Amino acid sequence: MYNLKKALYGLKQDPRAWYTRIDGYFKSVGFKRSLSEPTLYFKKYGSNILAIYLYVDELVFMGINSNMNEDFRTQMMAKFEMKDLGFMSHFIGLEVHQTKEEIFVCK
Repeated sequence: MYNLKKALYGLKQDPRAWYTRIDGYFKSVGFKRSLSEPTLYFKKYGSNILAIYLYVDELVFMGINSNMNEDFRTQMMAKFEMKDLGFMSHFIGLEVHQTKEEIFVCK
């Protein structure tokens, strides 16, 4: 999970401007936005898929291929000022426990 360091608070238009910027970036590098969830993006790399979920100033991504995940992380860190928060423990009111074998989510 990553926290985007840019200030999003203060002016009413800041969140909208931020979303427009990151949405444009994701689309420019080949991501498709979900039709049912506008802050969920997918990109196919052959048989692999990378999924991104954006919530205000937090970004969660996952993919099966570790090289693909690392490439995405490196590109995002180069493009945007971000802080790596490590593995998720809480996200949008959910508690998350992760191991190598499974992910357990509870409210």
